[in-house]
Amino acid sequence: MLKKILPLLSLFWMGSLPLTAQVEWNGSVDFEVAMGGRDSRFVTNELANGFRRPHLGIRELDLFFFSDLGESFFFNGRLQWDIWGSGQLNPVRVSLASLSWEPEEGPVSLTVGRFINPFGLYPRRQLSSENSFINAPLAYAYFINISDTRGFWPMAGNAGTYGTDDVGLTMSYFGGYTTGGLINWVIIPEGLDLALAVTNGAPASQKNFSNLQNLNVTMRLGIQPFIFWQQGFSVSHGSFMRKAAVNTNFDRLEKYRQTLLGTDLILAYTYFEISGEFLYAIWDVPGSDNNGFQIGPDGQLLRYRLTNWSGYVDVKVELPFWSGSYIAGRYEKMVFNAYDPPESSNLSAGNPWDDGLFRYSFAAGYKLARPVLLKFAFSEQIYDDTSIKLDDWTMRLVLNVSL
Repeated sequence: MLKKILPLLSLFWMGSLPLTAQVEWNGSVDFEVAMGGRDSRFVTNELANGFRRPHLGIRELDLFFFSDLGESFFFNGRLQWDIWGSGQLNPVRVSLASLSWEPEEGPVSLTVGRFINPFGLYPRRQLSSENSFINAPLAYAYFINISDTRGFWPMAGNAGTYGTDDVGLTMSYFGGYTTGGLINWVIIPEGLDLALAVTNGAPASQKNFSNLQNLNVTMRLGIQPFIFWQQGFSVSHGSFMRKAAVNTNFDRLEKYRQTLLGTDLILAYTYFEISGEFLYAIWDVPGSDNNGFQIGPDGQLLRYRLTNWSGYVDVKVELPFWSGSYIAGRYEKMVFNAYDPPESSNLSAGNPWDDGLFRYSFAAGYKLARPVLLKFAFSEQIYDDTSIKLDDWTMRLVLNVSL
């Protein structure tokens, strides 16, 4: 409930401000032509199977709000309308709604509400105008065999549709936002900063929770040794499971947690940029099979300790002979480590607990005008298990217009 209430209260509070508080707004819209392979699914390549053939649509529509409330207080909001998940336009939702205190002469700022997750790099580059590519990295967009209602479930994502079935989770939520409180401390201007957030769910969390005992702590240390080098180190630990009909007979689901470690990098000089992330996840979860939860001889849920990692590297080159244009390439990998199941488990040991893969992508973009960006991207992924022959490439063309 906290994830839903805080943003709504913030928007209501903004609407009750004195008329002297000025509200600024802007927005953007993405028009998309997309197509993909016959095995396309949102949970593997962000393209719903029913929309794999060439089609034109609105990918995303955003409205952003900003208000200077005086006394170093600011409000930020975002209304989002997109096709994430189903391929069809979803209801309008409040993605961002935060109240910040940012003193002009102080190194510390505070934020409460719904804000950008400080973990990693991609959440700060998720907007189309700030992202060289169109698809999100694997760590944020590829759904794995971890469910927020069943725990480790080898069937997660193998069937069904995002939004209507249990298709598992991504390592970190593709939406890039979280809800709670955030402290930012600029220790050395443009040299060293620290972000600490306490939220109501781990980075993998995507939905609202049914209790307030879910808790997560995220910390990111950012350093800039040189003007061309930015480096971040992130760590997060917290609950990610939620109550649902399938687990209604069990309680204390908040004791199952995700630990996420990561580092992110930006190296930029003249027309060249190299950027990327590495994420390592530790999952402490119950286990489920086709017959339900795995129960030990003592009548308690069996506990599994699973690990996996994912990383990507982006190389971007702005073409000096064609102002406003760029080309970019991305290579990324996701690996699932072998695991040792608890005694009396029905789930086999030793094998990776999901299908590892690598993906390569190519992108190109050109600014037709200051607020108009045209982007093209192609991606293909290949699975470590050579018996998996999925036709799930994607090709997209996006026209981004900022208002």
